[in-house]
Amino acid sequence: MDVIETRLEQMENILCELKHENTLVRDELASARSESAKKDKVIADLSAQVNRLDQASRSNSIRVIGLPVTQHTSPADIKKTVFENIVNPCLESAKRAGEFPAMYVPFPDLLIDSAFSIPSKSTSNSPVIVKFSSASIRNIIFRHKKAALPQIKDPASNRMRGKYAVYEDLSSINNATLQRFAKDTRVRSTWSFNGQVRFKVHDSDTMYRVKSPTDTYEDLVSTADAAAASNPLMST
Repeated sequence: MDVIETRLEQMENILCELKHENTLVRDELASARSESAKKDKVIADLSAQVNRLDQASRSNSIRVIGLPVTQHTSPADIKKTVFENIVNPCLESAKRAGEFPAMYVPFPDLLIDSAFSIPSKSTSNSPVIVKFSSASIRNIIFRHKKAALPQIKDPASNRMRGKYAVYEDLSSINNATLQRFAKDTRVRSTWSFNGQVRFKVHDSDTMYRVKSPTDTYEDLVSTADAAAASNPLMST
């Protein structure tokens, strides 16, 4: 019996040690997870800050698709093409609206800081990034593009659309966010305003704002719908 009792006592001691070690491991794991979560938050905050700075640096820029420009077009010719096809028509529209004197003569080099093409799978034309000397010129483009720029019939939908597509120059993160929502079959339309991605869903005129690149459809739509259901006076 003494031998059995001794062995039982040894086993109890081993079991107690294992329980103690297990507790230590769990505590260390919880601490490691907590530190990892803190680091993940710091990284996420820094990434968001960098993205905001990146987007702010593009506040005077636009992206144009459809211009007769390739990757081999010289910067001088790109600037000339942008001025003739995009900038000047919008400025003329602004003149007619009384935003500029009728005698105002624009100088391309004073309005456009730079214009360059970016890589594209298309062999016929490449997207163009245009940086203006001021945000006011950029805003004029967006204000008058619909009235000033030519329209063509889309063969796929048989509807009229702009010959040139003019968008905000989004940061890579914001552009990826916009594309993610645009590809969601639950989303009807997607666009951006001052670098912020916005969208509408089918059978609704409610506009949703994407406040963070990590936002999901469920985060925005489901949460907003639940809030609206609990408070009919609340609007998104």
